This record gives sequence, C-alpha cells and structure tokens, in this order.
Amino acid sequence: MKEKLKMLGGMMACLLASLTMNAQQTDALLTSYETFLKNQQTSAKDYVLGLFDKYDIVVLCERDHREWTQYDLILDILADERFIRQVGQLYTEIGNVHHNEELNAFLQNDRLTQTEMDARALALHRDAYGASMWEKANYSYLLKGIRRINQSLPKKLKVSLFNLDLGIKDWKTATVDEIRLRDSLMPQRDSLLADNFFRIYQKQGGGKALVIMNYRHAFLRDVFGRVNFGRFLAEAFPGKVANVFISSFAVVNDPKCPMRAIAGGRWDASFKKSGKLDVGFDIKDSPFGSTPFDLIPVPNEFTYGEFFTGMVYYGFFPEYRLVSGMEGFVDEAFLPELMRRYQLDRGAQGSTDLPNPDELMKYYNTVTDVRYQDDPMLEIAVRQISSFF
Repeated sequence: MKEKLKMLGGMMACLLASLTMNAQQTDALLTSYETFLKNQQTSAKDYVLGLFDKYDIVVLCERDHREWTQYDLILDILADERFIRQVGQLYTEIGNVHHNEELNAFLQNDRLTQTEMDARALALHRDAYGASMWEKANYSYLLKGIRRINQSLPKKLKVSLFNLDLGIKDWKTATVDEIRLRDSLMPQRDSLLADNFFRIYQKQGGGKALVIMNYRHAFLRDVFGRVNFGRFLAEAFPGKVANVFISSFAVVNDPKCPMRAIAGGRWDASFKKSGKLDVGFDIKDSPFGSTPFDLIPVPNEFTYGEFFTGMVYYGFFPEYRLVSGMEGFVDEAFLPELMRRYQLDRGAQGSTDLPNPDELMKYYNTVTDVRYQDDPMLEIAVRQISSFF
C-alpha cells in the first residue's frame, strides 16, 4: 500500500511539474510578445502608409466581412494626405466590377444634396454583390466615407474606388442564363478578381494602389489547394507587393463555435497588456511571425511570417463590432425587385422555392450590431484572451 501511495505521489509530482513547465512556457511566449511590442511605436495607419515607400501595391487582409472597426482604420488611411497624394486608388474584393464608372461618378460628385447622396449610396449598395444582396453595412459606410473625404479635395486628387468582384451588369435585364454563367465562374473567382485588377490598374496608369481582400484571397501564395488573388499580384509585380494582416481570429473545425483567438489568446492579451491597441510592424522577424499558423483549420507547419509582410492591431478584440442590415435597406418599392433577384438565383439552381417577402424585409432592414464579446460564436475566443488577465 505504501509503495502504491509513493508511486501515486510520484505521478502527481510529475503532473504538477509538467503543468508548471507548460505555464512557464506560456508565460515566456506571452512575455516575448510583450517585450517586442514595447519597442513598437508605429501606428497601424502609419505602418500601412509607410509600406508605400518600398512597395507599389499593399493588400490588406480584411477581418470578417461584417467587422466595422477595421473600416475606421481604412478610412483614416484614405483621408491621410500621404495616401491622397501618393496613392489615391483603392481596390476592393467586394463590389460589382461592372459599376465602377457610376461608382466613381458618385464618389467624386460635389453637387449632390444629402437626400440624393443617401439614395445613390443605397442604390450602389443594393447592386454591389454578385448574388441577390450584400447585407454588410460597412460597404455603405465606406462609400459615404470616401465621398466625405473627396468633398474637400480638388478633382485631380479625389480618391478612386474600384470594385473587383463578379457581378450582374444590370439586374433589371438579368436572366437565369446570366446567373448560371456567374455561378459557373466562381471556381475561377480569384483569377478573375486578379484579371479585373490588372485591367483597371493598367488603365489608371499603374502607380500605387491599396487593395482590400478577405482572408486567404490576400495571401501572396497558393496554399491548401486554393488559388489566391494575392499570388497573381505577387507574380505579376515581383518585389512590389506587400500584404498586411489585420489581426483577427483563428478558425477551427467546430460547427457550434468555429472561432478561436490566435495563439490561444496570447496575441490579443499581449497587445492589451502592452497598451498597443493601434500599432503596425513587419511580421517576419518578430515573435508574431514565428507563431504557428492557425488562421485556417488545416493541419500545417507554417508560421504567420510565411504568409504576411506585416500586421496591424487596431482596437481590442472583444470590442470589435459585427454589423449587418440597414434601416430602410429594402422598402416596399424595392421589394419586388429583390424577390425577382431571388427568383433568378433560385431558378439558376433549379429551385422554385422563394423566401417569405416579409421575413426578407425584416432580415435586411434589421440592424444587428454585436461586439465580439457578446457573440456566442466568439465566446471561446474571448474566454481564451480573458484567461491571461
């Protein structure tokens, strides 16, 4: 009996030693992040703008499409005199490539009344997406923000926005065959996004450009069997393209709660503990760059430094906002058009089922504004970060 107790005691001691060692390793990793951050003095905006001193094209890796806070940063970049004078061009993954001429006519028009401006922004937003409608509210926020910036600028310095995505040229004349063609092109979407960029960029005379791409589309390499927009740019302009990770969340194979904090919460905890909630830096030779790559739920041996030129942290993770829907997005006058779009989309898929019109209006017109800390899908991620405080 004494021997068994002695053996059990030994096992417990080993377990406690193992836990202590793991805690020490965790502390050491967190400390390495904090130590690095204490020496970083460049704001997120200044970091992105500074990259244009070395690169012609900077690709921002957008967070969740719905996340609003990142667009405060983007608009701050666009409003800066350095961007206006040295760059002046913004390209976005989301947005109808067929409507760029009328889009920029709106953004650079100084004579619209507030009522006319609101109506035009709404119409452009309604037609922004390849499918029936794009409910992410920050698209209108971006359009109105750029127009506000342009109001105080002479014509030759006004900021231009070019959407790159597949879209329907004119929903009023669209047919089921056109929808089927759109759907058939989706497997080549990244190459088509790149082709649209090359065509427009060349027409604009090249120069400097800021690009917003979501998630893997911003990678400057193909990986995990996926062809990525960023790789086409990196090959076309070797040494002239940088990409920047706007710090976000990791994704895991858990349908009930698929989001996790990067590095188990250590990244976000280190930024908060260091008081660096608005900062940017080159990632490759930093401890963040050597962090195992957990952004995508595919087993791998990559690190973050192999995917990004730099990263920015802007705001604190639990306070980021997920915003969708807009008041008056679908009114009684527009509802028949929206139902027609759904009929075309469903028809292209061989279905005659349509959503309930009242429920559809409620979905698009209800504003959902939820912080990460209150979203059940991000509950575990927020808890991971909180464990370090």
